[in-house]
Amino acid sequence: MTPVAPPGEDTGPEFVGFVGAVQPLNNLTDNPSVYGLSIPPDVLIGGEFTYWASRVVGIGVMGLYSPATLNAVGGPGRGIGRLGEMEYMAGTLNLTFRIRSSGSAGALEPYFSMGAGLRRLQFYGDEVPEISATDPAATAAIGMRVALTSSLWFRGELRDVASYYISSATDESMLQNDIGITVGFGIR
Repeated sequence: MTPVAPPGEDTGPEFVGFVGAVQPLNNLTDNPSVYGLSIPPDVLIGGEFTYWASRVVGIGVMGLYSPATLNAVGGPGRGIGRLGEMEYMAGTLNLTFRIRSSGSAGALEPYFSMGAGLRRLQFYGDEVPEISATDPAATAAIGMRVALTSSLWFRGELRDVASYYISSATDESMLQNDIGITVGFGIR
């Protein structure tokens, strides 16, 4: 049987390191007469520091990083082409709720989280057009924590980082959703 922390011992600070993949769902620009810009799927790494104020509620600070690329998509006579390198970064402040169970399922903790912060895209390359690089972001996640010991957890998570940015093609505000699937370990 996996040891689970007794009541009162599962509050306090916790750190989680994780790795996974990021999949942006939208093009960064979408102007059929010119081209679209897209971020292809790439590796995602990050960490989160959470302070569990109670057995159910925690407040956390999360940082995400991906060494992604930037592609051109479509346009007259153009196919998909790599424009340059970029760095995808996001920082958020999150409120997380654990769903507690007892008995043999006590080692499993489903949770959901929501928060807000900033997303930053840093571009490198001669052909990269100017794009608003730092944007406000909102985040929502669902996941599962599995107790390995009373102070070590395995975690799997699905997270959406949604941000608004100004399209360089249309000068309009556009919604960008970036889905992250991660696994990692937490210690407290």
